Parts: sequence; structure tokens; C-alpha cells
Amino acid sequence: MGQKTNINHNKVIKKWAQILGYAGATPFIGLGFLLMFAGKQFTPFIASALLFYGAIILSFLGGLHWGRIASFQHNQANEKWILIYSVIPALIGWASVLLYPIWGGVIWLQISGFIFAYIMDVHLLKSSIWQQWMPKLRFHLTLAASLSLIILAVS
Repeated sequence: MGQKTNINHNKVIKKWAQILGYAGATPFIGLGFLLMFAGKQFTPFIASALLFYGAIILSFLGGLHWGRIASFQHNQANEKWILIYSVIPALIGWASVLLYPIWGGVIWLQISGFIFAYIMDVHLLKSSIWQQWMPKLRFHLTLAASLSLIILAVS
């Protein structure tokens, strides 16, 4: 009975992760559409909203790793590298918001941050750190964020 209960709990968690993950992608998708259809006078506001949200989500992606390591009683010494990595997405997000007024390349910096975070997560999946459903979800969410930022870059 315990195994069946665990499987049911995992299905519930997977479902909620998908619902909340895709809901979290809606600002990227919505702002991307606004960039395509709103007048040029709105582009600076939409661009700021998109970059700020991107910075927040990059921080969240790094925080996933920090939280995972902090929640285990028995970590391995080599996981210090994951902790070190975990602050990089937040720093990329912060730098992109800080430098936005003076450097247009911050859009590509954020896109690189999202792709880098996805590659790290896929690598960690091979170590059985994440659930098996995580790479597909992460791919979809990375795609939504990156495509929205690409729309910004070309607008």
C-alpha cells in the first residue's frame, strides 16, 4: 500500500509542477505577444517587464539547487560546486537588469542564462537528482522564456 500511495503522491506533485510551471511561463508568453502586437511606444515598458521577470526566474532556477542541497542531511563534498553554480543564474539576472539601460546585449545574456540553467538541470538529471518529468518541463519553460526574449531582441 505504501508504494501505491507514493506513486499517487508523485503524480500529484508532477501535475502541480506542470500547472505552476506553465502558469509561471505566462508572463513570458504574454509579454512576447505584446511585443509583437503592441505599438512601439510600449516597447520600453514591455522590455523592462520581460527582463525583470527573466531576472526573477533566473534567481528561482538557481535557488532550486540551493534549496535541494540545504534540505538534505547528508550531502557530498563535491556538491559545493552545485552551490557555487546556484548563485550564477541570479547574478546573470541581476547583471542583466542593472546593465539594461546601457547595454542591449543583456537580452542575449539572459537567454544564455536560461539555456545554461537548462543544460545544468539536464546534466543533474543524469545523476538522478531530479524527477524524470523535470527535463521535459524545463525544456518547455526554457523555450518559452528564450523565445520571448528573442522576440524582444529582434523588436
